[in-house]
Amino acid sequence: MLADMKPGQGFAWRPLVQDGPRVVAIEIWKKPGRPAMHPTEAEYVVVLEGAGTLVTGGTLVAPVTRAANLVEGERIDGGTTRPLRPGDVLLLPAGVPHWFGVTGDRLVLLGTKLPVSR
Repeated sequence: MLADMKPGQGFAWRPLVQDGPRVVAIEIWKKPGRPAMHPTEAEYVVVLEGAGTLVTGGTLVAPVTRAANLVEGERIDGGTTRPLRPGDVLLLPAGVPHWFGVTGDRLVLLGTKLPVSR
């Protein structure tokens, strides 16, 4: 996947397993993305390679709904910041704002989207 990324491309995503709405995928971050929240999905994440920063909680500023399962914002106010390194395991509950920063040349994650019933 890394070799397939174009110059300047900051993110790549490739599903490995899909069972209906549940998806397990590899995510490669070379640049930080926008702060986001998934109202209908929790996310289970394992850091495979690289280093980064995670900001969770707080308030998503200037939220824009991009899809039923994706709201993005300009920044997160009042979130908690944590360093990320290989072996870290995270559970991001549905509806919790989060942002992944990249502190090295890349951050590689194994992410599982878990739909929640409401």
